[in-house]
Amino acid sequence: MRENRLWSFLYKLQDKQQKWLWLRSCYFGLKTTGPLLLLGILLQGLTLSFFQPHGFFYVIYRLDRQVWVPQANFIIHSLSCIVFGMTLLLLCTAVAWYRARLFSKKETIPSMVIALFLLFLFNFHTKRMPSARLGQVILNGNIPFIEVLFLGLVSAYFYHGLNKFLHFKSLWSIAGATVSLGIVLRGFKHLFNVGFFASLSGPLFAEISSLLGDDQTQLGTIIVREVGRNLLVWLGFVSPEQILVAHTDSDLSRANLSAALIKNNLEGLPHPLNIYSLSDSFAVLGGYGQIMALLLLFILFSRYRKRRRNAWQNFLPVFLNLNSSFLVGVPVFFNVILLIPFLIVPTVSILLAAGAIKLNLIPPAVYQVPLNTPTILNAFMGTNGNWDALLFTLIVLLVSMLLYYPFFKVTETTLYRIQKGTE
Repeated sequence: MRENRLWSFLYKLQDKQQKWLWLRSCYFGLKTTGPLLLLGILLQGLTLSFFQPHGFFYVIYRLDRQVWVPQANFIIHSLSCIVFGMTLLLLCTAVAWYRARLFSKKETIPSMVIALFLLFLFNFHTKRMPSARLGQVILNGNIPFIEVLFLGLVSAYFYHGLNKFLHFKSLWSIAGATVSLGIVLRGFKHLFNVGFFASLSGPLFAEISSLLGDDQTQLGTIIVREVGRNLLVWLGFVSPEQILVAHTDSDLSRANLSAALIKNNLEGLPHPLNIYSLSDSFAVLGGYGQIMALLLLFILFSRYRKRRRNAWQNFLPVFLNLNSSFLVGVPVFFNVILLIPFLIVPTVSILLAAGAIKLNLIPPAVYQVPLNTPTILNAFMGTNGNWDALLFTLIVLLVSMLLYYPFFKVTETTLYRIQKGTE
């Protein structure tokens, strides 16, 4: 009975979420830019895996001997930056266009222009030169999704307010109001980045930094850190080209590595439970939120061809731990149903891994693995090829799929009901 109430609540919550106009606008923009973002992610994956000195295939095929690799790296990286910049432009204008269209078709073009202006203003930077200060707009994959979505929505609501409530009709009055809005928003951005919060960097923030630091061995703090990071990702505080970097440079990881090299085995390490052996090895299969499990569910069980195709298109990037394109394609951002497994599944994976290491079923990972190592090989290579670690990784992935499955079914049923309602 309680389970039925839970799923009934989830269905109602999903139905209610579909009526949020701001969220529908965000999802329209995300789905519109999905193919372009996927292209950028594929280019980024090619650069990181093949042409970066610590890339997986770069190490495997010893590409350091090839003289053409640096030039190829520069070209592919430049192309990926261009694609990411185009993606952000399209995302911002698409969100503004869709939300303005829900107000009135006449408001779409002005809202898009305002969105472009705000996006450029937010990312305008000056460089100090010996003789002058040069300004440039930098649009690349480092801009978080939440910023672009926010500017698109603000543009549509702002122009609607000017048009309906303040009755601004002339071009000059609208332009002046837009410039004023841009200055205010840019001021708030600067305040939160370097001013206000910088002055509060006292004992409280020092304590939080200590709690969430890389050198923590307490299981609770590792879980809190993982949940907090995934929550921020769910809220859109992640950029298109953001990648996962293993915590192998911490003092604990170095101590474990030194002990393993001295003993020539992985037994009796000083810190067997740490971020690298738990979170980095078993809680990020496919990237943030253990997303490989959800992707496999789409491939194996989705009744919709479009969803299966999107999952197959993102299989290689997710396999290499680049999942921002898949997060956009689902979408996972602001999805209240998927928030639950997005936070819980990595936590369960960490607990399972901690139990297995404590019971000596698997050794802890200590060795550094190449950048963008295929997701299921993280623990295997981090333990210098321990087959028990590889088998346990597959078990964790299967458990993650089982935990994701009920929520996956809710999204499938909701999509079916939406399509039936539009017929």
